[in-house]
Amino acid sequence: MAVLALALAVAPLVACGRTVVPARRPVALSVNVLADTGRAARLHLPPPRAPHVWLTRVSPSRAPAPAPPLPAPEPDTVPALPSPPELTVDEGLKPPVLRGPAPLRPPPAEARAGWVELDVRVDEAGTVSDALWAGGSADSARVAAARACALGMRFYPALRGGRPVAVWCRQRFDFGGNGR
Repeated sequence: MAVLALALAVAPLVACGRTVVPARRPVALSVNVLADTGRAARLHLPPPRAPHVWLTRVSPSRAPAPAPPLPAPEPDTVPALPSPPELTVDEGLKPPVLRGPAPLRPPPAEARAGWVELDVRVDEAGTVSDALWAGGSADSARVAAARACALGMRFYPALRGGRPVAVWCRQRFDFGGNGR
């Protein structure tokens, strides 16, 4: 009995000054059950438009440069790839044929979209001897990239009456994007 009396006397002293902490509610944690399985989902993105080049005009003399184009409005949707224009060739002239392409290296991303037209002189040996701006974007980065590509190309020369002749060709260099 003495032990019980002692326990009742000590119990208030042991609990004195303590506060009872209420139990916290459990917190829901997000768990990705596939995180450690090595499973992955494929991300499907359309490929970016690759730059491309085509001839638009071939003649023995250089054509006059067209007036600068008006700025194009921003499209609401992604435009379809343009089809190359019909190739205009002087009568009796067989146009040069590309023998060795050169890479078209697009400029930095801020100047990537758009196109440039150059008048390219292909000499009797099929070498590009000159490339002059003829239309499209006048941005120096785009024009420099198009010129570098044009000057690196090699052709089978143009023929008139079976003999090689020097010609001017209008080439369009399309860098993709909205066409400005």
